[in-house]
Amino acid sequence: METLSRVKDYFLDFLFPKDKRVYELERLSPAALLHMLPAAKDIDDRTVALFDYKDRDVRALIWEIKYRGNRILAKKCGEILADVLRHELADRALFENFIDPILVPMPVSDEKRRECGFNQTEVLSESVRMYAPDLFEYAPILVKHRHTESQARTHATKRERETNLHRSMNASPDAAGRNIILLDDVTTSGATFNEAKRALQEAGVKKILFVALAH
Repeated sequence: METLSRVKDYFLDFLFPKDKRVYELERLSPAALLHMLPAAKDIDDRTVALFDYKDRDVRALIWEIKYRGNRILAKKCGEILADVLRHELADRALFENFIDPILVPMPVSDEKRRECGFNQTEVLSESVRMYAPDLFEYAPILVKHRHTESQARTHATKRERETNLHRSMNASPDAAGRNIILLDDVTTSGATFNEAKRALQEAGVKKILFVALAH
C-alpha cells in the first residue's frame, strides 16, 4: 500500500507539479512548522484548532492534504496533533471526565471519495494514530450519505452552508455513551461541525471535542 501511494505521488508530482511553497513546507520539521505557522484564534472550549486559515502557507498546507492527499505533510501534522491531543486529553480527563475517547474522522460522501480517491481526514487520522496509538480508539462511525458542495470552496453565508449540509450525516449507535474526538482539516463557519454534532448527539454520544488543523 505504501509503495502504491509513493507511485501515485510520483505521477501526481510529474503531471501537476507542486507549488514551491509546498516543497518548502515539506522540508520543515513538525516543530518548525508549529513555530512558523500562525496559531488559530480560540473558538470555544469544545474546539481545538492549530493554525490560522487566513495565512497563505496554512492554506497551501491544508489544500495540499485536502486535494492531493499529501502524506508527507499529513504525517508532520499528525505528529503535531498527537502531541496537542496528548496534553489536551490529559487536562480534560482530569477536569471533565473526558476518558476513553473515540477518534472519528469527518466523513466525505461517496461521490467525493470517488473524485479524490481518499478522505483527507482519514489520512490525517492515520498519522495521528501513528504517533499516539494509546490515546484513543479509532472508529469511522460517521457517514455522509448525501453529497454536498465543498464548504471550503463556497462563498455561501453560514445559514446557506447549514442548509446545504442539513441532515447529510448519520452516526452509528455503537457510539452511544462514548466521548468523541471529531477530526477535520479545516473549520470556517462551523456548519460542518454542527451537522456532525447533530448526528453524533442523536446517536447518543456523551461529549464531543472538535479538532481541526486550521480555522
